[in-house]
Amino acid sequence: MTNTLRDMPILFVAARIVGKQCLTAALESGASIAGLLYLDDCKAQTTVAHTQFDDIISRYNLDARSFSSLKGEEGRMHFEWAKHTAPRLGIVCGVSELIPSELLTLPALGFIGMHPTLLPQGRGRAPIPWAIILDLEGTGVTWFYADPGVDTGDILAQQHVPILDSDTASTLGARTDEIAAQLLCKSLPLLAASRAHRIKQGETDVTTWPRRRPEDGVIDWTRDARGLYNWIRALTHPYPGAFTFQQDRKLFIWSAERATLPLAGAPGEVLAVDDHGAIVATGKGLLNLTRVQWNDKAEGSPLDAGIKPRMRFGQLVSA
Repeated sequence: MTNTLRDMPILFVAARIVGKQCLTAALESGASIAGLLYLDDCKAQTTVAHTQFDDIISRYNLDARSFSSLKGEEGRMHFEWAKHTAPRLGIVCGVSELIPSELLTLPALGFIGMHPTLLPQGRGRAPIPWAIILDLEGTGVTWFYADPGVDTGDILAQQHVPILDSDTASTLGARTDEIAAQLLCKSLPLLAASRAHRIKQGETDVTTWPRRRPEDGVIDWTRDARGLYNWIRALTHPYPGAFTFQQDRKLFIWSAERATLPLAGAPGEVLAVDDHGAIVATGKGLLNLTRVQWNDKAEGSPLDAGIKPRMRFGQLVSA
């Protein structure tokens, strides 16, 4: 019977900063990584929080190969390579693509995967931005036994993560990444000793969040200031950003804060601009824009960007 981490060779499939962080934590805890499949740098422009794995591969002399897809002919080649690593456990972290069924059943102990919500809530895509957009007070991290579904497998370990009013996608993501690594290190010895929990997900509390695309970041100024504040901080770096238009010019808004001033105007109307930002009216309340960027310029303050009172933001209007 497998009793120690060294007796449980692992096939690790990883992408993004969180995948690298969890891989590093596993290695530092003494896990035996028999093989590593990591997302190729060709995906850097389309993958949020992409990172390189070269340094950790070199440091630990890992048997590793990059992938751009786990499907089709490329996927079959990766599967043949993975068979030679003879894994007892598979771990997938930070990878949006589902593990093909052939690879999923290769390790005797199956695969475990990580999702940064308290499953079964928040299944699906973009879990960090959605948690902020939906104004949730908290989210979480779940390690689960991967199956052919999307985030549907039995739960291995979970931990609640509060969402602070000052959080952005980046700061919340950094906290969930850290907790994911900690939970993984606690779970691996239990898996090796066949003492790990396995709890079925309830179906009554399921929520599923859809994929987000860069074009989905457009701002609706008729919404209230709280909702727009959440919208902007959820979509800021490293995500593609919330944006609006001033006639035919596209303006990204990278940071903002709610404001309380004796001013009023139509939704999307700039009411005042100074060194502290640009005050814009919303459907209810005011928003102070602090960092903005025209699509053809550098990021900076609204004052430096030439934002002026009586400008009106909204949908694209051809000049």
